[in-house]
Amino acid sequence: MKNESESYWKKALDNILIYNLYILIIGSLFLGVSFTLSVNGNSELYDLFQKLWYPLFIPSLSLFFTAILIEAIFNKLIDRNNK
Repeated sequence: MKNESESYWKKALDNILIYNLYILIIGSLFLGVSFTLSVNGNSELYDLFQKLWYPLFIPSLSLFFTAILIEAIFNKLIDRNNK
């Protein structure tokens, strides 16, 4: 029963991290397009990106890098216990 519970939580967490990765990819594409348009004189999209930076992209980046760090530490501990 514990394995099923752990696998459910792991799948749910993996899905959240995958959606988070999609947000980051779309955000980087949005930044590239908005920056290109801003250089050409149309800065509305770039202004929108700046408004979304703190409430959307900073937490998404923080979650992404925190998950990577925790996963690396967790895998290191598991490898150490298996030896």
